[in-house]
Amino acid sequence: MTLSRRSALALPALAGSVALSRPGASQAGGGVLRIAMSANLRNLDPAKMTIGEEFAHAIFVFNGLTRMKLDQSVEPELAESWSYSDDLKTWEFKLRRGVKFHHGREMTAADVIRSYERILDPATGAPSRSNYDMIEKMEAPDPYTVIFRLSYAYGGFADILSDRQVKIVPADKVDELNTHPIGTGPFVFRSYTPGDRIVYARNPDYWEAGPRFDGVEMRILPEMSVRLAALQAGDLDVVWDLGPENIRALREVRNVRTESVPTASWDGAILNNSMAPFNDVRVRRALHLAVPKGDVAEVVLFGEGAPTHSPIAPNHPFFAGDIPFPARADIQGARRLLREAGHTTIRVPLVIPVGRPVRERLGVTLQQMARPAGFEFEIQRVPFARYSAEVAGKVPAYIDGYFARPTIDTSTFPFLHSRGSQNTRLWVYNEPKVDAALEAARLTGDPAVQKTHYVAMQRAMVDNPPGYIAYAQKFACAYRSAVKDVQTHPMRWFDLRAGYIGS
Repeated sequence: MTLSRRSALALPALAGSVALSRPGASQAGGGVLRIAMSANLRNLDPAKMTIGEEFAHAIFVFNGLTRMKLDQSVEPELAESWSYSDDLKTWEFKLRRGVKFHHGREMTAADVIRSYERILDPATGAPSRSNYDMIEKMEAPDPYTVIFRLSYAYGGFADILSDRQVKIVPADKVDELNTHPIGTGPFVFRSYTPGDRIVYARNPDYWEAGPRFDGVEMRILPEMSVRLAALQAGDLDVVWDLGPENIRALREVRNVRTESVPTASWDGAILNNSMAPFNDVRVRRALHLAVPKGDVAEVVLFGEGAPTHSPIAPNHPFFAGDIPFPARADIQGARRLLREAGHTTIRVPLVIPVGRPVRERLGVTLQQMARPAGFEFEIQRVPFARYSAEVAGKVPAYIDGYFARPTIDTSTFPFLHSRGSQNTRLWVYNEPKVDAALEAARLTGDPAVQKTHYVAMQRAMVDNPPGYIAYAQKFACAYRSAVKDVQTHPMRWFDLRAGYIGS
């Protein structure tokens, strides 16, 4: 067996996506950062997390073996380097030495293995478990080395270890994680009062430079209007996850700034390929001709997003930027495809989620823009909390969307491969060219080769679209101007390591 080491991964122990320096004594205190979130956290255990507020919590308290940078590439975190075999089925990770959990014990390979055993154990109920089904065996030849043996070749294995849910936890404290989470991260959990706040303190023994904040308070405020009023009054420092309409409203507010970053989170119309009329590709293609995606992004997101062909974000290196988006509606072309499919008019319900204003707006926009081509969508409103039980996989057409996944493979394979775990309950899509491209991309560790396969996938999706993926969203937050050097991350969290409260 030959292990190939990627030279870019042999990085210093303090490698990071931000150039950090430990502040001097006069600057040691960076203030307490007050962040407003919209919902209570149901899970403090990273393995069980499902919502954005929980993922933000995970970044404060925990670390993973690898970490996604702002440009969506991956770098070492608790692993200082890694290597892999020529057949991509054996991966060896070298761990940082001297990293301590919040309760004082050093992290070792045994903790890493226990953390992944929990993810793979069905009893844990980890939502990301299926992403790691290739892990066949784990070994620890010494306290600072972990070897993963895979059941099939997987070129993006180091990338998926950056996922929000696969954090390293202490093997001796796993039963306490949902009440008193302990990790190796920059902040130490102190308390959680549901409906009010979560309190964190700076980790004085953090293994890399930072953080400068003395602590963080995550305040639970369900109403956006309340969050924004508190921010403008100076009672909050950060408002998480602005809607596009909020970004516009805040641009002229003094002492407040907004920051937005492109993401791979997307919204669209889920069209069930096993149900009439969308079991005919000509009907699905007709909808694309009738409704230009650029216009949809402008109307629905007020320009705070970009059209896309697939779950690959337009700013990602694998995005097929040479595939054009129609600049205007082709109503005659859409009508021609419908006639070829045996239709003059398509009358079908379009379910939209109550309580998701952007997706509600998308549904109404599609209804209006598709009507001239012969699509008569009847809007049906269903509370989002009932979507999983009553809508997904049970109706011909509905509006939904998905947050960005940690890698291109996890953003595409489950959703688009004919055997994908999400595809089989969403659009039931079956395109052999897409299957072949997704499978081939897993069999190489070379990004240039991976790109050729993902571009081929996107071309096949234009010819045979599974549904109508409208746009990739931006993730936006609002900050008091006194908040310095906090970075907004495309995976919908914050990088706080260099941040502080200034004047």
